[in-house]
Amino acid sequence: MIRKEEITLAGHFNKPHGIKGEISATLDIDADLEEVKCVIMDVDGIFVPFFVSSVRPKTADTDLVTLDGIDSEEKARKFSTRTFYLLNSDIPEIELDPEGGLYASDLIGFTIRDNCSGTLGEITDINDMTDNVLFIITTPEKREILLPVADEFILGIDTTERIVETSYPTEIIELNN
Repeated sequence: MIRKEEITLAGHFNKPHGIKGEISATLDIDADLEEVKCVIMDVDGIFVPFFVSSVRPKTADTDLVTLDGIDSEEKARKFSTRTFYLLNSDIPEIELDPEGGLYASDLIGFTIRDNCSGTLGEITDINDMTDNVLFIITTPEKREILLPVADEFILGIDTTERIVETSYPTEIIELNN
């Protein structure tokens, strides 16, 4: 059985491509679908692996994926707009950039643990559409909260355990309630 701590939210499926079961997939993390054993989806609360039989690039951001047993447009359509996970063992180790830091997008899939508020949730995306870059965090209750990505709030990053230790003022966290 696959457990939540063994996987990382990796991307989502778009729409079927053609009639032979290919489906467009967008990855939100730095990984290569050609190198993974399987993609994992939440099916009624159980993490189910779907084995990748072929991958070919479509655009810079998307790949066309064929999964074992999915051989028609109708079957592929059932995957449309669904998110998928990858096994942590299939995700390459995060490497520091040449100046010794990480990009905010490298932290997607990490858990935010605040020294005052405890575990806040998992970083599921980054909003960089404005000058103030924000973590988009999904709480265990499936609520979305936004927190600024700022060095003064980040105490440490454990790339092995995939945890970001923070110290946000409670007022910033309460803005999300």
